[in-house]
Amino acid sequence: MSETTPQLLVVEDDERFADVLSSEFRDRGYAVTAVSEARRLSELDVTAFDYAVVDLRLRDASGLDVIVELKARSPKIRVIVLTGYGSIATAVQATKLGAIDYMTKPIDIDALERAFLSDEEAGEEVQIPEAFPSLYRHEREYIEYVLAECGGNISEAARRLGLHRQSLQRKLRKFTPPA
Repeated sequence: MSETTPQLLVVEDDERFADVLSSEFRDRGYAVTAVSEARRLSELDVTAFDYAVVDLRLRDASGLDVIVELKARSPKIRVIVLTGYGSIATAVQATKLGAIDYMTKPIDIDALERAFLSDEEAGEEVQIPEAFPSLYRHEREYIEYVLAECGGNISEAARRLGLHRQSLQRKLRKFTPPA
């Protein structure tokens, strides 16, 4: 670990989320480097990083593959996987590959930092989330994700989701609380 400023690598393809995460950690005294594509890791000296936050689903790769690459190039790096689509199977797989924790979005920055700073040598067990978000929340998050990917175009999002446009609009109304 660096003795001065802690070095954090953020591998996240949602640029807004990466910016918020980077800003929060910079405010806490970390030097942060963010990349939106796994292929950009080859351009970096990953041995310089103490910590890494890796999104499970990247546009160009799986976060699990990123863990393998990071741990192969820098065994000391402490990796935490973030996802909006948590499952016990991927949590177990991520920890077997070397991640110290697996957390679902939205994330509490304090909890994320505590996970990085937990005493690995003290034998703390990696905590696999016991309660995953409900099916309703997964559906809502996935629909919002697809809608964002389509630039807010409801017709295109409905086509990608295999729904009629009216069915998607009904679901969106259901997700939006009354004013």
